[in-house]
Amino acid sequence: MIFRPFKSEWIKLRRRRLWYGSYGAIAGVVVMTTVVRIAGATHRVGSSGNLTLTQLARAGGLAQGVTGSTILLGAVSLSIAAAQFGGEFAHGTLRNLLVREPRRARLIVGNGLAILSFIVGAVAAATVVDIGAAFVMAHARGVTTAAWTSGTGMGDLGIAVGDMAIAVCGFAIVGMILGILLKSSVIAIATGLAVLLPVETIFTDAVPETARWLPGHLLEAVAQGGTSVAGFAAALVTVSAYLAGAVAVTLLVFARRDVTS
Repeated sequence: MIFRPFKSEWIKLRRRRLWYGSYGAIAGVVVMTTVVRIAGATHRVGSSGNLTLTQLARAGGLAQGVTGSTILLGAVSLSIAAAQFGGEFAHGTLRNLLVREPRRARLIVGNGLAILSFIVGAVAAATVVDIGAAFVMAHARGVTTAAWTSGTGMGDLGIAVGDMAIAVCGFAIVGMILGILLKSSVIAIATGLAVLLPVETIFTDAVPETARWLPGHLLEAVAQGGTSVAGFAAALVTVSAYLAGAVAVTLLVFARRDVTS
């Protein structure tokens, strides 16, 4: 039964403007990160914090564009999801959807899975484009890429893409929740970006220990396979618990809310 709303949502997601805009934005973010990281790489370790050419030549160098674009990809994914769900309220189409599928939980879950599959596809497509950009930039900087195409290099890239896909799905779920609760694409996007970016930054600057419990930082840790803030497993379990609770509350609110337009 979930397949019907899933298929219905994909009819909207196939619109060329949305398809090209979303996939183009995500690919652009990843490629830009790769270009900047390789262009800014230094010959030796310095105080700038940039990667060195030696580090880029290692097996994990090909994944730098994916692992370094967490926040920007998260912001794009959140915005796409919030726009899709908030737009149903703003355009008055939700009522028509509920006429066809009155079981609200199934409608939301089906639509949500469609959006998540759309975003995961965008990450996969962006990775393909990024690989080409990485090899071009590596050639321009004289970086040896033999380790990139080794079994270890391909394995590191696969793990990085998988971790990033999990993280962007988390950001997208946050966008869906906000879109449903706030019933407005603009307000949902603004609220999500404000909380996950400047608000969390202010909290962590004031009390660094809070980074271990803030969802934005936890999703970033998941995308990078674990950080000094939190290990991968701990971050994944904690943020999954947050999202599961938030989804349950959202489904309850949506089930009891009157839809009049």
